[in-house]
Amino acid sequence: MVVRRATGRPWDPVGVAVLLLGIVAAYSLDRIADAGPDQPRWMRRLLLGVTAIATVLGGLLLPMLPIASATVVVVAALAAALYPRVKRLPLGKTLVVPLVWTWCGIVLPSGDGSWLGWRGLLEPVALPIFLLFVAGCLLCDLKDEATDRAAGVPSVPALVGVSRATAMALGIAVLAGAIALLEGRPGLALSAVALCAAGLRPALLALPDVGPLVVDVILTLPGLLIAARLV
Repeated sequence: MVVRRATGRPWDPVGVAVLLLGIVAAYSLDRIADAGPDQPRWMRRLLLGVTAIATVLGGLLLPMLPIASATVVVVAALAAALYPRVKRLPLGKTLVVPLVWTWCGIVLPSGDGSWLGWRGLLEPVALPIFLLFVAGCLLCDLKDEATDRAAGVPSVPALVGVSRATAMALGIAVLAGAIALLEGRPGLALSAVALCAAGLRPALLALPDVGPLVVDVILTLPGLLIAARLV
């Protein structure tokens, strides 16, 4: 919704479907890779099945995409497959995930025809969206601080501590909100304000299920406001 408002380009239904299927496949695969010993066998089988179905459906739709957009899918799929290794690199979780989300979120629903969709990343709206995702990822990582440190995953909270990671997230959210206001995008600015408010409650964000859900809801706020014709 935000990208369509910013660019004026119509949605590509196939691109939207591939984006959603890719999200399902990537996050189901990640839940398998991060599974602890207490994960039920039926859950692993379910996640494997969901990953396989989403991947096959996305693959069937891939030839219907413009070639420029299809190349983005290939790069994103490679990033998802390498994610268990990428997140073991310093700032890997913090930068790669927001970049893929921003890139795919701009190019797939409404491609611009450029190779790998590079023009999409030059859209003015890309920067505040990317920064919001970075702040959101930092806040979502708060819950994993202890486990990341024990597993040797160099996430920002594991490297610098919860307080400093929270301060970084707040600073990035403020920057995103300021850029959004300068661009005349009140929905993104309100999302930044809400992320800052959530960041002031790190104990809430550190809850395993509640914290990420709060961040996800906040990141959907601009699209909801546009859909409701409030901005």
